[in-house]
Amino acid sequence: MKLSMWMFADWLADFHPKPDIKLNQFEIEAVRLFTSDLNLDTHTMYVGRLRDLFKNGSDNIICVHNNDMILLDTAELEEVLNCVLNALAFYTGWDNTMMNLLTSGAMLQNLMDASAEVLKNPVFILDSGQRHLAHNQNYGVGEVDELWDYLLEGGSCDMDFLISFNKFDPDRLGRKGIYTYEEPVFPNKAWHYNFLLDGNFLGSATYIGLDDTVTEGMRNSFFLFCRYVDQWFQLHILEQESLILDEQIRAVISDEDVDSGELCRRLTLYGWKENDSLIFFKLDAPYQPFNINAHLCHTLNADFSNLYAVTTDLSICILCNISMVSLQETKNRLLPWLKTSKYYATMGQIFSMTDSFYSHYRYVEKISAFVGKETGNIYSGKKYVFSYILSEMQNTVVSEALHPALKALREYDRRHHTAFYDTLHIYLKNERNIAETARELNLHRNSLLYRLKRLEELLKENLDDPVVRLHILLSYEIENAP
Repeated sequence: MKLSMWMFADWLADFHPKPDIKLNQFEIEAVRLFTSDLNLDTHTMYVGRLRDLFKNGSDNIICVHNNDMILLDTAELEEVLNCVLNALAFYTGWDNTMMNLLTSGAMLQNLMDASAEVLKNPVFILDSGQRHLAHNQNYGVGEVDELWDYLLEGGSCDMDFLISFNKFDPDRLGRKGIYTYEEPVFPNKAWHYNFLLDGNFLGSATYIGLDDTVTEGMRNSFFLFCRYVDQWFQLHILEQESLILDEQIRAVISDEDVDSGELCRRLTLYGWKENDSLIFFKLDAPYQPFNINAHLCHTLNADFSNLYAVTTDLSICILCNISMVSLQETKNRLLPWLKTSKYYATMGQIFSMTDSFYSHYRYVEKISAFVGKETGNIYSGKKYVFSYILSEMQNTVVSEALHPALKALREYDRRHHTAFYDTLHIYLKNERNIAETARELNLHRNSLLYRLKRLEELLKENLDDPVVRLHILLSYEIENAP
């Protein structure tokens, strides 16, 4: 956390400070006693006596940061040093608390409650729809003004007030930093801060001064508080965006009728282009009771800039942009995660946003049933397409559609103790190569030629016809598939 000189001036109020603060930079991270041999650091506030800085200076204490100074009406150096160290410890503790709340997924009201002693005045936060999100609970109904009461009781600002406020400042939702108005808009003096993401209004915070005692240091504390709230909004919006993207990806890969237009629009907001090359990976773990799908998805999304991973049933679906990072580099980076997490992956075919997300993930999903199951590997789906096709044919093709030659040869072999059935299969697998077929069957070339001649007489089919050969070979593969 980096503090300002005005914030220290508030803590030094008992010493009647006389600030000469022009820069007011939020840069102070440490406090040190001033000595003549110091190399001054821009992130440190120095405390010393006036005579340490000026030849004719007194024993009074001065605090210095860059060109900003606070002159104190006291010579008690130790008391001043203790005061500024207490201030530093107070804000450091607040910073630790706020960061812990942010990283633990706390609600916005939790951040507000942890800041009540810092803010000291009424503060409320609204979302983009001007609905109440959080407020300083040190102030209840009847303790601020009628607008405060309406907000606490109704959960939103008074509609008539919002209309008049918008007419008074039509550009207010686009303003950056802390701003206020010379002409009163609220019943009390107020300061405002907008939370924006890519120019879009997410919400606002308002700090209300109940009297004329609001100091520059108080406004600086409000500004630092708004920085934490800004982080909360960024995290919250990103989380919501992630949830939306999760659901959109799941929808397009599970339902053929879902329009992928909204998903494509959202992907373009992430910097993807319509003609980028995309590819699906499907990750599986052999031992599902120990799977860590959600955790691995979160890790992959944080570590890879060119992919998005979502859980789906017992698997992980990864939509990967290989125009942003090459396919080979993506695979190289993905492999260590597969090995340590005990997953294996099936890789689909390259496509673009104009193609069907459903069809391409359906392809990966079907092929994944036929790949090896060794963890730490990425299996290319195209190497297992034929196994998938045979499986589908085996489940759908009726036995009468298989080539009748197979049944005839099996029956002939049974009656005559021959091996024409196996000979024809090996001959066609070897693309009718005589030498390779003879070697595999352990036959002399002349013996094989005699057997093939006899086969042609039995078959009464033209094996020079590629359609006939394909029909017979597919019949063998379907019939003998595991």
